[in-house]
Amino acid sequence: MTNWAAVRDAVAQIDLDTYVPYKPLTVFSPKNRANVRVLHLLHPQDLLIYTALTLIAKRDIETNRLPARAKRIFSYRASLADDELYDVRGAYDSFQGRLAELARRPAFKYVAIADIADFYARIYQHRLENVLESVATTQRVRDVARVLVRKLIGNLMGKDSYGIPVGPYASRLLAEALLIDVDTQLDTSKIEFARWVDDFVMFAKSEYEAQSILFTLGEWLYTRHGLTLQSAKTQIIPIGRYREDHLVGHEDLLTDRDAVIQMFRDAGDDYGDAEEPSEEEIQDILENLQGHDVVGLLRQSMEDTALVDYQAVTYALTKLPRIPGAPADLKREVLELVINNAELLYPVAEHIATYVLSFDDLTTAERKRIAKKLLKPLQSKRRPPPPYYAMWILHIFASSEEWNHASEIMKLFTDSSSEVIKRACALVIHKSGSRAQAVAVMDSYATASPLLRLGILSATRKLGIDERRHWKIVQGVSGVLEKLV
Repeated sequence: MTNWAAVRDAVAQIDLDTYVPYKPLTVFSPKNRANVRVLHLLHPQDLLIYTALTLIAKRDIETNRLPARAKRIFSYRASLADDELYDVRGAYDSFQGRLAELARRPAFKYVAIADIADFYARIYQHRLENVLESVATTQRVRDVARVLVRKLIGNLMGKDSYGIPVGPYASRLLAEALLIDVDTQLDTSKIEFARWVDDFVMFAKSEYEAQSILFTLGEWLYTRHGLTLQSAKTQIIPIGRYREDHLVGHEDLLTDRDAVIQMFRDAGDDYGDAEEPSEEEIQDILENLQGHDVVGLLRQSMEDTALVDYQAVTYALTKLPRIPGAPADLKREVLELVINNAELLYPVAEHIATYVLSFDDLTTAERKRIAKKLLKPLQSKRRPPPPYYAMWILHIFASSEEWNHASEIMKLFTDSSSEVIKRACALVIHKSGSRAQAVAVMDSYATASPLLRLGILSATRKLGIDERRHWKIVQGVSGVLEKLV
């Protein structure tokens, strides 16, 4: 990171007992075409502090969770030997494997499935602070519990007594900490279960036992944490139906879609940092690609505009660029399909952006054609897409000046009332805009939110050195990051 030493030293001088964080931006992220969740975009300085404080408590949190060898809790397990928040490599596959293993046991006849309603948004901060204090083995971690939850999170969430930021990776580890006593209670009660984040899957010998388990879980969550279960997702399923409907991997039940998704799952780690597959594995994957109509599958997944198969689309967009030797014509066909159906794919806008940016051989003409199609929904006056979609699509244009289109994006900045969109536009102006466009953008600085101000400051790099210096003095630009941008 450029200027890291200056940022580190400045942040180290902050008194967290009196520090007031910047107000985060919020953006609604589509979970599917019918539901949304709020995401919190933290100022980089606050994100740094939030993550660092959580890292200090990481070891004590992980030590108090049910051990990984118990095969109960699979989400966001933290290594005690390094400075990573957690390790995700292969974790979800291990979770699915454990569910398949339990589902094969003859003793189990029913499965109880439960999901916590609005988990992150409903976490009671005082309870989280108590949990962190209870697992702390040093005074430093006890101090973290106080300043992290009571001071930082409390202010970030508008001084509400509940909720933690949604989006930052550190929040995942804090949410896991809150469920330590819930996991322990289920384990102590000799309930056979596995959990991934807020999804509980519990196995029972009878329907009555499954019902009793759900009551136990629901009562504990509510009385100890004020949390409730989602009624729509809480259900009891006979073991046979559970195996058929919920477990991918039964070869005799695999549809073409299942087979393709399983192929993509086998193509490597979801986060791109696992070991490279062997030559034999690559060859198997390539043969599978040739043996299935991937483009046809994706096209079929988009035909029902109310029920787009986002899982299939997501796997194709994230895994295809990582498969060595994947046919170039196949990747291009998928690209065409995606940009031609972008209006159906708002919930996977992030994956659209990363897939487009995975091509390093696009011609100027191709970029122009792709840009025209992706920007068209953003220019709609009648039904513009959500800011979440705009944010990720504009990320493409902010990645390189070769994408250009600064004039159209400047108009988006002017016409939009969303600070999320304005910030993304300002970052594009920084990359490929003109001085005149930077001047137009900087007029919004005085009334902008902290995150939008950072975007505008980036755009003003198009000004002359002395001109920009004078403008920053007049505006009273403060903050270590703001001064360095």
